[in-house]
Amino acid sequence: MRRTYLLFLLSLCAVAAVAQPSDPFRPEHPIVMGRGGSFTATASGYNSFFYNPAGFARGGELTLASANLWAFMDRDLVDLARDLIASDVGMNRAAVSRSIDPAAYESLQEDFAALQEWITTSDPAVIESILQTAAADSGVTFQEGDDIAAVIAAAGTDDIVAFLLAFEAAAEAEPGSGYPSGLISGIVAGIEAGLPRGYLRVGGQIGLGYAGNGIGLGLFAKAEATVDGTTILQAYGTAYNTITFVGGLGLTFGNLDLGVSVRPTILGHSRVRAAPILSSYLAGASVDLATMFTNTVYYGSGLGVDVGALWRLGPVQLGLAVRDLLGTQITYRKADFETYYESLLAGSLPVGSDLTSAEQRDIRPIPMKINAGLQFHPELGARANVLDPSFSVDLLDITSVLRTWQAGESISAQQVLSMLNFGAELRVLRFLSLRGGYYGGYLAGGLGVKVFLIDVNAAVAGDFGREADGQWGFSNLGGSVELAVRL
Repeated sequence: MRRTYLLFLLSLCAVAAVAQPSDPFRPEHPIVMGRGGSFTATASGYNSFFYNPAGFARGGELTLASANLWAFMDRDLVDLARDLIASDVGMNRAAVSRSIDPAAYESLQEDFAALQEWITTSDPAVIESILQTAAADSGVTFQEGDDIAAVIAAAGTDDIVAFLLAFEAAAEAEPGSGYPSGLISGIVAGIEAGLPRGYLRVGGQIGLGYAGNGIGLGLFAKAEATVDGTTILQAYGTAYNTITFVGGLGLTFGNLDLGVSVRPTILGHSRVRAAPILSSYLAGASVDLATMFTNTVYYGSGLGVDVGALWRLGPVQLGLAVRDLLGTQITYRKADFETYYESLLAGSLPVGSDLTSAEQRDIRPIPMKINAGLQFHPELGARANVLDPSFSVDLLDITSVLRTWQAGESISAQQVLSMLNFGAELRVLRFLSLRGGYYGGYLAGGLGVKVFLIDVNAAVAGDFGREADGQWGFSNLGGSVELAVRL
């Protein structure tokens, strides 16, 4: 069980890094996801904070508490999770596996156990001599008294494989080491053969706020991590958190609603790595997820501004929203993860230190995004109390085309298609909502139930299609759920 748990954690950390999220404030809300992400012309209530502040001019909605969780992953990772669970509950893995070579997987578990046993039973002086040679040959920092776990944990992700192979070469050359020849190179090969690459994005947000009657006031805390990569030993990714206060105003001029909001935000982001988890395992210690975040945390504050408009033309409504007007600049400092975490728990930020010149050059503002949408909401009078349909279509982040052009890259049809979102919602008896749509390349569906103050919403989205054998399947899948107390 322990080895299975370790390998699963490592697979979740196979990641390609990004400097910072392009939209760290917006959650993956199930109401919006369920109707295909098209909400610019539909904005009202709680989601006005994230999509269009012109919704503040509509009827009031008070969210006393909202808890929203979401996750997206690719087919390989779904299969991996299923296979590992099947293995731990005693099911026939060979019958259910699609993404893992069972023989390579079993061999990998045995190799990890053999390496751990050799390290713990060998003469510490011999291990230290091997470490010194391996560190010198691979360029990894080594200090006297360090064990293999400490060296791996301190290594950059690009150096881990080189260090492990250098460690093996030194161990095989060390007289009387008793090292099982070819063990580490077998592990490296086994990881590539036995575990697939995988993409995972998970996050959550808690919030409260009032939106409507010309006012928007809200407070939100969000955390999210994205992982993606090809090999576990070279894995790293990005995790971030935000704490945001929103204050806004909405005004109505005939058929035109206008809104503006300001968003003071505290943002922290950090790389996450699989190496510390691997080092804990090799040292025979328990796996502590906090060690994934022992690298530097970049944190700071900024002020975002959003503006929006809604124009009613009978059953048709047009929407336009500009988020992060002129771009949102975050002024960063840095601290180690433990200091940052403890300061947040105490309700403050650490003093930290300034960024280097190279780090300053890597900082980019959160880009401005322009979204446009259209909604058709037929006027059914009293019949709307029984069945109340609406339809919407959005073009999201139109400015991404300009950013792509400025970067000297070609604009693909897939990029333009991913900007197009459309969906529909059918409210039944004013308490049940059924939703569906096209979510930037994903087919989406969802439902919502509101009884008295309790509002529950859920949605799923995936790029479904026929596989080579004619069966329907998916290569990516996502979902979101919210539990809220609303008036």
